[in-house]
Amino acid sequence: MPVAHADAAPAQRPRALRPPAMLVALLAAALGGALVGSRFAGHRASAGVDAAASPEAAVPLAAPPLRSTRALRAATAAPVGDDLGSESTRALRDPAYLRELMARHAGETDPGRRGALLAVLQSAANDEVMGFALRLADDPDPQSRRDGLQLLQAFPLDRAPVRELLLRQIDAERDPQMLRQLVDALTPAVLPVEDAAPIAERLARLRSHADPGVRASSVLQSTQWDRQADMEPVLYAAMLDPEPQVQQAAIAGVNATLAHSPRLKAALLEMAGNDAIERDQRAAAVFALQAFPLDRDEYELYRRVAVETGPAASEAAPGPGHGP
Repeated sequence: MPVAHADAAPAQRPRALRPPAMLVALLAAALGGALVGSRFAGHRASAGVDAAASPEAAVPLAAPPLRSTRALRAATAAPVGDDLGSESTRALRDPAYLRELMARHAGETDPGRRGALLAVLQSAANDEVMGFALRLADDPDPQSRRDGLQLLQAFPLDRAPVRELLLRQIDAERDPQMLRQLVDALTPAVLPVEDAAPIAERLARLRSHADPGVRASSVLQSTQWDRQADMEPVLYAAMLDPEPQVQQAAIAGVNATLAHSPRLKAALLEMAGNDAIERDQRAAAVFALQAFPLDRDEYELYRRVAVETGPAASEAAPGPGHGP
């Protein structure tokens, strides 16, 4: 980081910057999903479950129905208990209870209880749950499909059935909102280059999609998947995108990859100094500029915008309808 001038007023020097909330959210979206599988795997280990040691684990089990009968709904109407940790431990240790939870999901209409069921099933993510999630994700009912995609986030993409389903649906999907959910489900995993290449190819194609949300998600995911490519041209093109959310994804990508070039720095400086764009985006650009060498003029701009967009400026900013 460049050194401040000796005559700069101490009160105006920006301290080490924290990443803006917008930038944290984008990076979490790209990286956080990769932690899901390991977190649930750790929970399974702490519960002392050894699938290989269980005779039942080696026997294929009948798939629970995606649609329950009225009698089954009546028999399984009780919600998951408040202690999700205990429910998860029970599901890990009791295959019959796990199957009961999967059957219960089919008849659950309350969003909160359905979400609790999904959380327990994610924590007990084994091959049977993966099969259930794959069937949900292929269900024509939109809510079932969304639940299935959410449940599949417990499984890394080194699982070929999960990876193949997502790629097949990305190729066929026409709804931008669902397509973005599919792209967001491509959480990073360690794969042979032969298996990662089809994912990178889809993302490269989607970076020019008509929907800005799809473009933004594809740019950010590309930084995680396309390890063989030079990301600088991708990120610079996204910086020039007319949509702010794509520009924000590009800034997050710069932070994630540490890509550097004079034109990336120039684009970040232009965003930082542009009073017409959102404060959070300017703050994110300033945060990214910390990793670039700055001359005196560039540093003065960096320092001024860091003060203008920092926490103190946010607290002092007038609320809606109270501006000058």
